Amino acid sequence: MLLPTNNEEWGVLISGIKDQLPDGYPIYQTPLPSAVHRTIDHTLLSLDATEEQIDKLCAEAMEHKFASVCVRLRHVNRAISNLRGFPEGAVACVVGFPEGTHDTTEKEKEALDAVELGASELDMVLNYLLLREKKYMDVYVDILEVRKVAPSPVKLKVILETSQLTRDEIIAATVLAIMAGADFVKTSTGFKGAGATVENVALMRATAQLVGKGTKVKASGGVRLAEDCVKMLKAGADRIGTSSGVAIVQQLKGLQIEGRASASY
Repeated sequence: MLLPTNNEEWGVLISGIKDQLPDGYPIYQTPLPSAVHRTIDHTLLSLDATEEQIDKLCAEAMEHKFASVCVRLRHVNRAISNLRGFPEGAVACVVGFPEGTHDTTEKEKEALDAVELGASELDMVLNYLLLREKKYMDVYVDILEVRKVAPSPVKLKVILETSQLTRDEIIAATVLAIMAGADFVKTSTGFKGAGATVENVALMRATAQLVGKGTKVKASGGVRLAEDCVKMLKAGADRIGTSSGVAIVQQLKGLQIEGRASASY
């Protein structure tokens, strides 16, 4: 797939992907209830989050073996210290959060600072205002520059803020993020409008498969119950961003004890 060099070429590529999308989407196999914890990014992004709350977040992540904890830059160092010696747990840091409209240089610095502190995953907010203006090259470069300062093995998740986008814009954002090197495309910040929906997760997964670079989908925003989590996994999500990870795994354990987990799956 040739890399576009201007907005018009991006428009042609995006339109071609859109035309290939199926009319319906498959239901994906989900992890066993006992393994769902490994899909969860345990999240605390409140501006007024305290060090004690970060400590609790990390303790819960270690207890339940979540995929990561996701925090703001000022809490990365503390999270790293808490999770030191715990190989299963990664620290993810948000970048350009939650607006996404920061200058690219600001996003680069935030990403670099996070990685230097030890973050191994970045959740970057796409500049959806530029996307809505069809300034595709600007959006692509914004993501690419962050990818350059935080190359693999750092995982880059690009937050589309789907509540602010039309279906066509979600397709465009997904294509741009993948072509710029995203490891994941993510639905929402949880700070603006509706969060993840089954329809948007399925659309992002189908688009990612057509682009064909192995990019995965993270569902985030409003995922608070085990039922919500399972729906997102069935729609094609590989990661779940939530501040309710403990409640979700406890609910799934309850279903297993009652013998009802298979019904939910």
